[in-house]
Amino acid sequence: MRTFIIAAAAFSLLTIKISEAQSISIGNGFSIIPSVNYVSSATIQLDAFNLNQFERSITEELSGGYGYGISIRKKLFDEDLSFGFSTEYTRIYDDELTQTFQADSSRARGRVTEELWIVPVEFTGYFNIPNFTDDIEIYLGGGIGVYFGDRVRTIQNIQSKTISRESSFSFVILSGMELMLAENISGVFEIRFRQGEYSVKSEFPVSSISVAGIQYPLEKNLNSKIFVDGLKLSLGIAYNF
Repeated sequence: MRTFIIAAAAFSLLTIKISEAQSISIGNGFSIIPSVNYVSSATIQLDAFNLNQFERSITEELSGGYGYGISIRKKLFDEDLSFGFSTEYTRIYDDELTQTFQADSSRARGRVTEELWIVPVEFTGYFNIPNFTDDIEIYLGGGIGVYFGDRVRTIQNIQSKTISRESSFSFVILSGMELMLAENISGVFEIRFRQGEYSVKSEFPVSSISVAGIQYPLEKNLNSKIFVDGLKLSLGIAYNF
């Protein structure tokens, strides 16, 4: 509910037209912005479709990852309003996880690796704060995104295989700064807040693993939800024309 209220407020700001603003002039109003990105974290709901509420609530926190992306923006109405489309590719790799296995009275702990691939496609609006400086623009914005991705879990060199994937929608809130570097070139730093998610159904090719000569059962089916809930930081160069 809080995310929805913030998104609604951001869209309300986008409907305000401010005249006589000091802003970066960009000719026809188009900008192409390649960027490098960092996503601070992600969360995996390990058994998202289990009927047992406790099992369904078990999650795994992953460290951050890096990626790259591109945005296309177009100014409308005046120099303070614009709308855009962006997409990115981010990979999160975490090999510091563990899992406990049990067989009768024996227990063992094994190293687990999680690897995520995330491809958001987001449509956003931007509102420049007017009269900031001639060379710097500060902006706020919001929109909606659809999130695609995959997940691979590895235990003792045994990798899961994806059976199906399902994308989901989420609101996006953002803020950023644009610094004029040359006539048609500017540097862009941006922060995005989002709760993107997608689902992955996968399975292991085996039903048990061996640790110190003891066979431990391995849950074959992995029906998970992945939440792209970390902060996204972007640094890009805009070509304005």
